[in-house]
Amino acid sequence: MAELVMSTGLFIGVRYSYIEEAQASAEAFVDSINHVLLDIGVEPYLDPYEPPNVYTGHLFGRSELDHHSSRVLAEVASIGASSRQSPHLALIRDNPFRVAFVPAHFSRPLPSGYKEQIGGTPIEIWFGSLPQLLAELKLLAADLRIPLINGDLTDETAAAINGWLPLYEGDSTELSEDERTAWLAMYEGARLASEHKVALTFAG
Repeated sequence: MAELVMSTGLFIGVRYSYIEEAQASAEAFVDSINHVLLDIGVEPYLDPYEPPNVYTGHLFGRSELDHHSSRVLAEVASIGASSRQSPHLALIRDNPFRVAFVPAHFSRPLPSGYKEQIGGTPIEIWFGSLPQLLAELKLLAADLRIPLINGDLTDETAAAINGWLPLYEGDSTELSEDERTAWLAMYEGARLASEHKVALTFAG
């Protein structure tokens, strides 16, 4: 596996996560996902050719970031995967460089059969369920001591995370710069993708 020293971007859609010269690879990945979905009796995923606009000014939803350190994303996902059954976060832990979450319900991540060169090695790319990822991210919030109201993130808390501010009395903010900002980028990506019924793709 490649050294976790690069940045991973969060993209709404699959095709949009590939450069123009690699659109054939994007099509192959989507086709592979749909082959597996059909095998398990799930409707195929229709990836848009033009992604929805999810930016408000420079904000990715409510996150200052639409990317983060690959290492930090993997570490934050590992916190959730280690503390409870979080198989979709485990996908990010194991490969933050290429993974997709489609807007469909299934309990466990699935191998797509599609492979990409990562760190010079052909790696099979797995994909997960977007609703399951969002549920796991909400549970992960408790590990990072991020307060949710009725299971949702408030605008005020999102702004505090962006500003590396304390979230409660006595908060040391030691989790602010890396872990909480990475969680916010992932949470907003999953929330936005769910609202638009489009896949969330991680690509490094």
